[in-house]
Amino acid sequence: MIRGLCFGSDRKDPGRNTGMRRTRVCAIAGMILLAGMASGVSVWAQENANPDAPAVKKVEPPNWWVGLTPEVMLLLSGKNLRATHVSCNLRDVVVGRTESSGDGDYLFVWLKLGPDLHTGTAVCRVTTAHGETTFELPIAARQQILGRNQGISLDDVIYLIMPDRFANGDPLNDEPAEFPGTHDRGKPRAYHGGDLRGVEQHLDYLKDLGVTTLWLTPIVKNGAAQDYHGYGATDLYAVDPHLGNLGDYQELVQAAHKQHMKVLFDVVPNHVGPRHPWAAHPPMPDWFHGTPEHHLTAASPLKGSFYGLEDKKEITNDAFESLVDPHTPPQLRRSLTEGWFAGILPDMNTENPAVVEYLAQNSIWWAETSGLDGYRIDTFPYVSREFWEQWHTALRRIYPRLSTIGEVFHPDPTVTSFYQGGRKGWDGIDTQLTTPFDFPLYFTLRDVLLKGAPVGKLANILRQDSLYPHPEFLVPFFGNHDTTRLSGTPEGTPARLKLAFGLIFTVRGIPEMYYGDEIGMPGGRDPDNRRDFPGGWTEDARNAFKKVGREREQEELHEYVRSLLQVRAQHPALRRGKLWSLASNDATYVFMRETEEERIVVAFDTGEGTREIAVPLEDTSAQQATGATVIFGPGQAELAGKTMKLRVPGQSVSVFLLQ
Repeated sequence: MIRGLCFGSDRKDPGRNTGMRRTRVCAIAGMILLAGMASGVSVWAQENANPDAPAVKKVEPPNWWVGLTPEVMLLLSGKNLRATHVSCNLRDVVVGRTESSGDGDYLFVWLKLGPDLHTGTAVCRVTTAHGETTFELPIAARQQILGRNQGISLDDVIYLIMPDRFANGDPLNDEPAEFPGTHDRGKPRAYHGGDLRGVEQHLDYLKDLGVTTLWLTPIVKNGAAQDYHGYGATDLYAVDPHLGNLGDYQELVQAAHKQHMKVLFDVVPNHVGPRHPWAAHPPMPDWFHGTPEHHLTAASPLKGSFYGLEDKKEITNDAFESLVDPHTPPQLRRSLTEGWFAGILPDMNTENPAVVEYLAQNSIWWAETSGLDGYRIDTFPYVSREFWEQWHTALRRIYPRLSTIGEVFHPDPTVTSFYQGGRKGWDGIDTQLTTPFDFPLYFTLRDVLLKGAPVGKLANILRQDSLYPHPEFLVPFFGNHDTTRLSGTPEGTPARLKLAFGLIFTVRGIPEMYYGDEIGMPGGRDPDNRRDFPGGWTEDARNAFKKVGREREQEELHEYVRSLLQVRAQHPALRRGKLWSLASNDATYVFMRETEEERIVVAFDTGEGTREIAVPLEDTSAQQATGATVIFGPGQAELAGKTMKLRVPGQSVSVFLLQ
């Protein structure tokens, strides 16, 4: 009993490797208990006898660090927390102000952290008109910065993993006690058992493939039986028990760093899940935009015809044009930035300063507690640009190298470029976003490969790189967890899949690939595009993580991807070189990547038969080239004067090094 009252007596400090014994607090707790026993009345009975007594059930954030920030805002959850006074036992932890919810179930406490603060535990006392209670805030020393919070670079290759569908490293967490009936591999929308340990156990596979950076879909705790994807958060400070625990995530990041790999955290400031306790009972009346009963839905009221665009029967993206348009009345933008995503996910009111502070602190906490290297940001345009400027400023003040990649699901570069940081938009705001994903190239490449669009559209979409402050940071890709797998379409043949890989691994930017695409995993619409990786479960008939477990076509594609990534890693021009478009027509796009040290020409061809292409080099930086050597692919090349003559088979990508 006494041990149970010791505040953190055997609790592991989340920011440290060893626990701290709170002996003084334990002694006080023991004295209280003994006094209660001597009087013949237990402490619990005394509490039950006073239903108006304050109680703290949860503290967010659960811990903090010395020298990280000059202040921290705590959100306490419990009951009867209408405080008349709050104080802490450490001299350098000073309560600046407090604010409680009307019913007393929440209490905000703003703490000022002095310059002489040391590691330890702040024990803070909450006094109300009906009694007192205490809570703890462990304060740890920061770990060394070296090797942590690195950010990503032009040398990186991103691999998107949905942990529940990748590999089952710990079968004991398949169905946590608090979530009975959620695990069933036979149901496409149930949890399948993949977890963080499963990812860690296959880092060698990913490194051998050529991957340098992992992007995991959200790992925070979710609430519904179908929330395996992670986008229905119920606790922003906890790892979902289906995936493991905080220690598992910290170990994964550390293991990745030892392999010289990086980790991106999928963060969702736009919304939480409908089962989050806030949904029915928010900390503030304006914590969300609207209520479960009365809210907007995140959809633009404008039709494509407003801008002279074709109204498609199949909606592939929201109409973000109104957010970019300086002439659109504000009320026509409100539904996108204040509406509930899909009509059911509570939309965070990021105009509320307390919400801004909470979300920024949460991201700082994850970065500090794990050492992660960057954030993939979900539903980026649905959140106000003012928030992104504030959020990034808070993060970059501490982690200047941290990278952020925003999801702007739209085919128009005039829309996606509006959200990249590095300049102020017409609204005077710089989002400070490192880069958006290159959705315009995604839509164009899919049109070329699956719909027979002219290859020249690739040159046209790349022409619009002029709209971006930093087009070299864009993230090209051809599929993710929200799209039909390319190989899941009738037109998505192995040859076209190779074409897709060939382009995104050689064009400018930091490429991203979706788990399983390297072995041609099929998959239609969600959730069919989120199948289990074969071999991630001991009961699987084949193990595609091993060469012997891959079928012939799978191994051929896997080796194609692996070989091309090796070429990319060996040649700086393919990672960092300036891109020059040399030739383009309905079936072929030829471009060059150039650094001071090397020049590389890439020929992308979708035709059916072998063709010969004459590429003029006169008046280009390659006009002094004396020869060309194929370093990848089936093509052939020779130089005749100031012309490069290429012979390339149909549906192929060939890469040539110029001498």
